[in-house]
Amino acid sequence: MKYYFQLLAVLALTGAFTMSAHAATPTPTPAPTTASTRPTFRYTPPDLRADRREKEAAAARYMDEVAAKLGDPGLWVDPAAVKNLTATEAERLDQAAKTAAAPIRIAVIPAEEIDTAPDGVYLTRLAWEGEEIADQLYDRVGVEGVYAVLVDADSQSEGRGLHAVQRADKGPTYYVGDAVDQAVDCCAPEYDEMLARFIARAQVVDKPFYVDAAPWAGGAAGLAGLWWGVTALGARRTRRAEEKAHLEVSRPLLTEEIIALSEQVSALPTTPDPQQSKLSKDVLDAVEKARHRLDKVNGDADTEAVATLLGSARYGLLCLDALRAGQPMPEPTPPCFFDPRHGPSTTSTDWTPERGAERSVQVCAACAARVGADQEPDIRMVTVRDRPRPYWTLGEELASYIDGYWSQGDGRRWWFPDDDARRAGEQMRARWHSRRPGARFRRFSSDVGSSVGSWSASSGDSTDSGWSSGSSRRRSSWSSRTRSSGGGSSRRSSRRSGGSRGF
Repeated sequence: MKYYFQLLAVLALTGAFTMSAHAATPTPTPAPTTASTRPTFRYTPPDLRADRREKEAAAARYMDEVAAKLGDPGLWVDPAAVKNLTATEAERLDQAAKTAAAPIRIAVIPAEEIDTAPDGVYLTRLAWEGEEIADQLYDRVGVEGVYAVLVDADSQSEGRGLHAVQRADKGPTYYVGDAVDQAVDCCAPEYDEMLARFIARAQVVDKPFYVDAAPWAGGAAGLAGLWWGVTALGARRTRRAEEKAHLEVSRPLLTEEIIALSEQVSALPTTPDPQQSKLSKDVLDAVEKARHRLDKVNGDADTEAVATLLGSARYGLLCLDALRAGQPMPEPTPPCFFDPRHGPSTTSTDWTPERGAERSVQVCAACAARVGADQEPDIRMVTVRDRPRPYWTLGEELASYIDGYWSQGDGRRWWFPDDDARRAGEQMRARWHSRRPGARFRRFSSDVGSSVGSWSASSGDSTDSGWSSGSSRRRSSWSSRTRSSGGGSSRRSSRRSGGSRGF
């Protein structure tokens, strides 16, 4: 307990001593502060537009200096770019440009002289691009000709390239664009070889396509004409041979019919009636025309004409019978299906051929009566190779015979009821048509087009993408038509040719 009271006494004495020490220590007075001025910094961004305008103006002034060096055709090399061309090479190229057949002006300039990119930026931005660089030189010289500018740099990304253009309103056109491609493809980046190749190609006249192609086109036209003539002659001979075989079947039939019809017309009585007399004369004239045409028959066309005349004569006889009976003349109708010698049909009847379906045919009154009595009609039979056959079964040999009788005389035809005969005639005419040179050429063109289409479809997109990517890797070209704001020429002549390649 006593230790507790002793501890309290010690703490009390310590607190009293501390308070007395604080009371004896004076409080310091703060010193007055002096005001200090800090510097103020303000950021001013660069005027990029003004800087670009200044560099564009500098590039234009530089091109003025280049144009002043090329008043006459030749080569001018900026001393800053002379590292890639020796003095001997430059002199030789200058002489080649001066003696070229075309007025060629070439300038070799460093890219930094026409670079308008801001300072400190690792990017090249030329004042002009592509052919426009060469056009700037043309604008300042103001003389028609071929202008080329070789921009010197370490790489294509830094502006290295060859740009050329031909400006002229008259005179020949030169292979300037092709000269640029050949120069870059063969020799880049060797300036000496590039410019030598460019000069050699740029003075070659670019003739119109038809001038170079005329000899080949003439030869091709001659061969095509020869093929056309030989094909047409072969088709004509083949058709004549077939028509000659048809005449062996149709001529005896027509000869027999003309003889019988002539006898029938000769037996006609004379009449004072002018209408009947005129009609008799028309029938006689038709038979005589058929006889004369048959004497000169050469093919199916003559056979058809003879049959048409005989059908008209038989219709005239039917009209004569109607006039004598005091009846009106009948309307023209197709001949009797069973035998055209029976004359025009007067009615239609249902008939079923052997091994065939029932069909409606137009027949004369006598044949209709026989069919109605279940009797065999009087059919026109034709003997071929010692075998008599109904005439309609010879659909190809007697196609012209059938066409003539079923012709209305004005380009129209009556419908022939036998499908097989009609189909045989159509197939024969289609075969003749397919042998003509025009039809063969159309088939050939169609086959070639189908083959090309199939090949293109089978090639797929992979081939196309491969070609396009290869082409894009092959060249990098520009084509700018921006008009210069400065320069000497107030009007540009027509652009004949040109090209631009980076390398």
